Amino acid sequence: MAVKSNLVKSPSPLGDDSFIFNSIANLVIAVDHRGRITIFNRACEKLFGITAEQAKGRLISDVIPYTGLIKVLKTGQAHIGRKFVLGNALYITNRTPIIKDNSIVGAIGVVQEITELHHLAEELKQVTKQKNALESIFDHTHEGYISINSEGYINFINQAMAELLAIAPKDALGRHITEIVPETKLHLMPISGQPQHSELMRFGEQSALVSRYPVVKNGKIDGSISKVIYQDIDRLAALATRRKTVKPGAPGKGASYTLDDIIGCSKTIGRLKEIVRRVARGPSTVLITGESGTGKELFAHALHAHSPRCEGPFVKVNCAAVPENLLESELFGYQEGAFTGARKGGQIGKFELAHGGTIFLDEIGDMPLYMQAKMLRVLQEKEIERLGDRYVRKVDVRVIAATNRDLTKLTEEGKFRQDLYYRLNVVNLNIPSLRERKEDITVLVDHFINKFNREFNLNVQSCSTKVNRLFAEYHWAGNVRELENIIERAFNLVEGEKIELEHLPHYLTRQGTDGKEATAEKTLPALLENVEREALLDALEKTGGNKLRAAKLLGISRAWLYKKIKQYQIET
Repeated sequence: MAVKSNLVKSPSPLGDDSFIFNSIANLVIAVDHRGRITIFNRACEKLFGITAEQAKGRLISDVIPYTGLIKVLKTGQAHIGRKFVLGNALYITNRTPIIKDNSIVGAIGVVQEITELHHLAEELKQVTKQKNALESIFDHTHEGYISINSEGYINFINQAMAELLAIAPKDALGRHITEIVPETKLHLMPISGQPQHSELMRFGEQSALVSRYPVVKNGKIDGSISKVIYQDIDRLAALATRRKTVKPGAPGKGASYTLDDIIGCSKTIGRLKEIVRRVARGPSTVLITGESGTGKELFAHALHAHSPRCEGPFVKVNCAAVPENLLESELFGYQEGAFTGARKGGQIGKFELAHGGTIFLDEIGDMPLYMQAKMLRVLQEKEIERLGDRYVRKVDVRVIAATNRDLTKLTEEGKFRQDLYYRLNVVNLNIPSLRERKEDITVLVDHFINKFNREFNLNVQSCSTKVNRLFAEYHWAGNVRELENIIERAFNLVEGEKIELEHLPHYLTRQGTDGKEATAEKTLPALLENVEREALLDALEKTGGNKLRAAKLLGISRAWLYKKIKQYQIET
């Protein structure tokens, strides 16, 4: 006989769908096939400021005009991971169709606020970016770094240190420091906690200066870092000895100027200095172009001074100043008896004098064609032949050339070898005219005033307002050299502490007092260049730097705009 149970099942609170949806922290909203709201949970009420009772039965577009649920109803395609911003918060939503008997009967959206998660992701991105930047810095520095944890196991080593220890970075990580560098005291640092500065260590055949520092975390020593300050003490000592023995002005003396001697605060000069720093490290031939008086020679000196060849000779040859029939013997030297009047014992050429250093070929555009062919061979083969000699001599020389002439035009006219031009123009430094960087005039004037104060033993403080205005308006056909000459002339006439108009050359003050005359004395190409450059700057400023819009505003193609930006060295 069956026994009837007297137990009565109590209703479960989970049986009510609305209870479940209202307990979810995420926003849940659903619509039927007509787009009318059927589910509107408590999280939705809080966000949209409307109760479920007020929302249910209404068209979703009346309650939330920007929702994508209507599109899901129409297309049957789910929207997964869609982001939207509401107020100051960021949300992510998944919208999916509700399908029954192969028909779309509604759609449901689930929304979650991810503002904090987004901020954390951005912070993580920044941290990762900084980490990558630091790793890049460590891997490209010449100083060696190695780090260990509190137990002495390697957790970081950069490329310079790995090369010094003759081991791949991946093979060093995770190993105990004493396996890699048996004589190191780095693993003892957590015990002593005392930094150790500039200790001499041997790495195979090399000596190096090493400093060690403890890594402190939450007040406790958590490891150590070792830094190699200089990798070859023997070479450093040799360089120091050489510096003491080299006399100023003696043959083989290095460059006379560095980047610090190049005066200018404009973006163009700053960018050129940065290029020089990078290019100086390599062996490539450099062609320096620019008008006369712009300072091409200073940049040539700086290239040598900041290069690995800085302790070697810097030899200058002005190709335009040496007579054509003597240029070959000047560059390559000659043997005794090579020609009538040849010096007994012969003479060494400038290329051999520059061995191990740099040769600066100024005014290269004036070199005769027959010498250009010989120059090409020197650049290609790194060897020279003295005049009257059959013996080939190898030379280790970096070539820097400079010209104020348009070599492209000269090649088209057949006056300059195209193959030599390409060989010289590996790296091009185009030095802008002073009129293209007038923001540098003030600092240049101050520099020259300080220079001539020392030479003339005067105390000139500045230029008058009228002089400064005239300098700003003048065309400066002679560039920085002309400005220097004008300041020097003024020092010969000035009596007080200020340079006035009366101390300037007549041709300059005449242009300042008569604007029409000043304009008339400028060449038409120069006037057109000024107008064209100002139009480019104005268009770029109006369009916020947008080149496509700037080109349309000027009525030119974008390619032509880029060409002009490059021509006038406009920073964008």
